[in-house]
Amino acid sequence: MTSYSFQFLSQIATTTTSTTSTSTSTWTTSTTITMTQQVWLNGNLDGSRSASAYDGLWGITTIGVTFQSNNPPVFNGYIDNVRFEARAKNSTEILNDATLHVYYSFDGGSLTDNGPNGINGTAYGNLSSTTGRVNQALQLNSGPYIYYSYTPFYFLGISGHPLTIALWAKPTGSYAQQTLVLVDSSSWCVHYLAMSSTGQLVAYSWKGADIGTNGPILPLNTWTHIGYTYSTTNGIRLYINGTQYSTTGSFTLSGSGFPMRIILGGDRAIRQYM
Repeated sequence: MTSYSFQFLSQIATTTTSTTSTSTSTWTTSTTITMTQQVWLNGNLDGSRSASAYDGLWGITTIGVTFQSNNPPVFNGYIDNVRFEARAKNSTEILNDATLHVYYSFDGGSLTDNGPNGINGTAYGNLSSTTGRVNQALQLNSGPYIYYSYTPFYFLGISGHPLTIALWAKPTGSYAQQTLVLVDSSSWCVHYLAMSSTGQLVAYSWKGADIGTNGPILPLNTWTHIGYTYSTTNGIRLYINGTQYSTTGSFTLSGSGFPMRIILGGDRAIRQYM
């Protein structure tokens, strides 16, 4: 299992202003909640005030421009994934909207994304559903894997962008060199999580050359929770069953500069790391 809104509703003359200036050429998630009038940027509360309920009867919703009769100031940039919900979301939901990219429960063998972005996976080969650590899981037997027919992971191509990957894994049979998580595009790939022929877990990244940190030998027929985090300050931190196991120390990931895809449980690229 791999774990991996712009909303606005306000009445005229009752506004809340964010305290943070956004940057050009950078995606920012913005969420606005009425009544308390909260403004959230990238999942963090950035401005709030008390306000009365909207007292209008109807109106026209306009996205990308502030309506004025003479000279409407038009937004100059990209807007994506606009949503309106007729309720106030809590802080956990807002943080998920801003930071959770994909989440697959794999219950019932489903490759449907249970996160906010609807990035569904595609099966290569026959994947079988089995009893998991949490509800159900997928069994991959030396051939099948999960992939995408396009490159949906924009942030994975940005140099130095932080990320977290979390999953439960249970190796079966005998040890072999295997890939858990591969990140690739047409001309760039890194085995973020791989297992050696002796069963040792290794976490990798790229800084113009391979950089990685070793994990433990994963026990056969036992579920192990694996957490992979990256930031420029801390580098890769590898967590096993909730406890930090190893780290690379600080470095800046050299991204491809292009949107990426993830391949789970297989390896379509021929690169030798171990």
